[in-house]
Amino acid sequence: MKTLDNSRLGKILSRHMLWCAIVTALIGGRILSPYFFKGNNITVILYTCAIYGLLAIAESLVLLVAEIDLTIGISAVVSPALAIYLANAIYKVCLGTQVVRGGYVTAPWWMIVVFTLLISSLIGLVNAVLVVKCNVPAFVATIGMQYAVTGIGYIITKGTPLFMTKVKGSGVIGGSKIGGIVPLCLFLFLLIAGIFIFLCASTRFGMRIYSTGGSVRAATLCGINTGRWKMFMFVISGFLAGVTGVVFTSKLQSIDVTQTTGYEMTALAIAIIGGIELNGGVGNLKNTVKAALFMAVLSNVMSMIGFLSYHQTFVLGLFIVLFAILHKRSDSRRLKELNIVEV
Repeated sequence: MKTLDNSRLGKILSRHMLWCAIVTALIGGRILSPYFFKGNNITVILYTCAIYGLLAIAESLVLLVAEIDLTIGISAVVSPALAIYLANAIYKVCLGTQVVRGGYVTAPWWMIVVFTLLISSLIGLVNAVLVVKCNVPAFVATIGMQYAVTGIGYIITKGTPLFMTKVKGSGVIGGSKIGGIVPLCLFLFLLIAGIFIFLCASTRFGMRIYSTGGSVRAATLCGINTGRWKMFMFVISGFLAGVTGVVFTSKLQSIDVTQTTGYEMTALAIAIIGGIELNGGVGNLKNTVKAALFMAVLSNVMSMIGFLSYHQTFVLGLFIVLFAILHKRSDSRRLKELNIVEV
């Protein structure tokens, strides 16, 4: 009887391991800091969740088709910067005026947003062409593009930050709060996440993605254009990086090429913690959302108790390995229950 109860408890914990991790992190945060559940700190956690979550959804979609995108972090900051300088060039040619003076930007916010999304999507398209059309391994192609985009960002901005405080309406999406606590950008993240969760779980869109990531040969025999779907995921990933860039820029009211250094690795870590497999075709975007919340809470707790960046990196590495093992054991248990043998 005890063995049966333990087995049932193990299944419950395995099925809800991310919720258990979130609750544990919340309890730990409350114990370690009396300020953890203060309104301002909750806002910080939810804002971080939105930023991490948008990038993690972007990375997860690419991982589901058995590829990887290491440009999303730098694309999120370089795309707005390039958008501003593109707007500046247009104004200078057409009207003879400039929208960048002494580091302060005066271009219309809608123009910056549109150009940001177009540029970030273009970066995703270039990644797609390199991987699908030129047959360059995704890791090599995207890390090369990461360096190239970073270089372009430094060349265009000359390494100096741009300030958005004079751009009307630029602080709304990143700085507005509902009820004085919940950031508006969190709802944007949940909306985007909900759309892709629905598409992946209930439509042909998801079936084609999972089929492409599961087996390119089998998907091709079923009539699925796997190359087209891989390209589509890279473009969507780039677009979501642009959305993240808009939120990030709106919140900070400035742009600096170094602002999102390493965010692509955080997004990859969240995807892995959420159960997305690097081999493709396995994973659930719902768990990616949960993992983003867990990562936001964990990062906040570590910051509040004084962990330095390299301490946080060490802890993050431990959690990646731990969750990878837990997800593998959970999958093996499920396959055993279905009498399916792993090969």
